[in-house]
Amino acid sequence: MHILSSIFLAFALTANAHTHLSNIWVNGTRQAVGRCIRPSVKSTANSPIQDLSSDDLRCRAISMDTDGTDTCGVVAGTKVTAEWHKSNGMGTVISASHKGPCLVYMSKMEAEGAGNVWFKIYEDGYDPDTDSWCIDKLIANDGKLDVTIPVDIEPGNYLMRTELIALHNASEEPVANSPETGAQLFPNFAQLYVSGEGSAEPKAVAIPGTYKPTDPGLFINIYKKITSYIIPGPDVYKPGSA
Repeated sequence: MHILSSIFLAFALTANAHTHLSNIWVNGTRQAVGRCIRPSVKSTANSPIQDLSSDDLRCRAISMDTDGTDTCGVVAGTKVTAEWHKSNGMGTVISASHKGPCLVYMSKMEAEGAGNVWFKIYEDGYDPDTDSWCIDKLIANDGKLDVTIPVDIEPGNYLMRTELIALHNASEEPVANSPETGAQLFPNFAQLYVSGEGSAEPKAVAIPGTYKPTDPGLFINIYKKITSYIIPGPDVYKPGSA
């Protein structure tokens, strides 16, 4: 009965539980809402992507053109904070029913996200000791997630792809035009110029392409007892391993 009630609650909250990357923090300073973040299509800015073969899985952006978006400067090896909210850079982060992992990727901006260009720099999934997900911690931290830019990557313009994956409906494979089935992915880009003295070019994957509907981290019943969780996508890049 408890499981059925939890599932019903997840369905009931689906319509008003969406989110997007609203702000980033650079050098400890919170940037204005939307600054250095690719704008999303306004009518679906907070809505998830469920088609894992769609190019929208990269970003949910209006355009892949860099024009019109500022680029924030960061130093390799330092921290950038991504901040998520339902709207306007404040208030609700995402519904508490939308449990799941947080992931961050980077790619060279010149590739515009196409091809095997994405390397993962951060991931956090599920902690069975505390029965908590990354999204639980994100909500508790007012939507903020700290990420360290790899110290050894070569300087240049990069896209930083932040992603939340909500698993409340992930016990069923996604069905076209049916938001009540499948994992819900919330990706957004920030534009960064990374300075430093590195030269590493980490091994990369394609988005779309790296996720499959039956991946154990995307096709899972979170209402059953979980002892371990496999985060989707490649391993996190470790400086010095390129």
